[in-house]
This record gives sequence, C-alpha cells and structure tokens, in this order.
Amino acid sequence: MPRKSRGDRDWQRYERDWRGYERYRRDEVNLYLTKARSLVESNPAPWTPQKRGQPPYPPKAMVILLLLKTWLGMDYRSISAYLRAFPEQRNKIGLEETPSHTTIRSHMLRLPETYLRKLNTQLTRPYQKGA
Repeated sequence: MPRKSRGDRDWQRYERDWRGYERYRRDEVNLYLTKARSLVESNPAPWTPQKRGQPPYPPKAMVILLLLKTWLGMDYRSISAYLRAFPEQRNKIGLEETPSHTTIRSHMLRLPETYLRKLNTQLTRPYQKGA
C-alpha cells in the first residue's frame, strides 16, 4: 500500500472554527462572571472602604476581579490588560475604570484568606464528587 505524503491529507478536516472557539471562550467567561457575581453579592463585603484618600474601587467588584484572575490563571499585569481589551467584561464585574496591576495586587493582599476559602467552597460545591 503506497504511503501518502503530507500534501495528500484532507486539511479541511483539521481546520478549526476559531470564531466559534472565541465565542465559546467569551461565553465561558460570562457564565463564570455571572456565577461569581451572584455568589459575592450574597456574601458580605470582605472589608469596608476607608473614608479618606482616593475614591476606592468597590470591594465586591474587586473580589470578583480577583476570582476571575485566579480562574483564568493570569498575573496582575495580564488581568489588567485583559480588562482594558474587553471593557464589556470590566462592566460586568462592576468597575467603571480598569485598575492598575499594583492596585489589583494590593487588593489581593488585603483579601482575608478565610473569605477566599469560603467563596471557593461555595463556587466548587456543585462540582465536588458526591455533592
């Protein structure tokens, strides 16, 4: 049986629908944001904003942003660039402006670990075995 060369392959079969893939990826993020937002809104804020200084970012919106950062596996600069590239995601989170990477980092350091564990448990409960 003669061996086929690379030029004989049916490459149409291997092509991907990249528009469909991007649409799914965006919808996946939207679903996660919807779930995270409803979860964070049902819990109390992790801290109260200070009365002095620059107007703060909403604490619950920053928690949603930090959950998205962790879920996407991005660093602080990347999530800041992501929000600048996709302002509709930033609006769904509840932010009017994109925070800088240092602001995102300082909010991550400010977030209590017990609060984060509680949210993580509530987010992952439907996916746990035997739940």
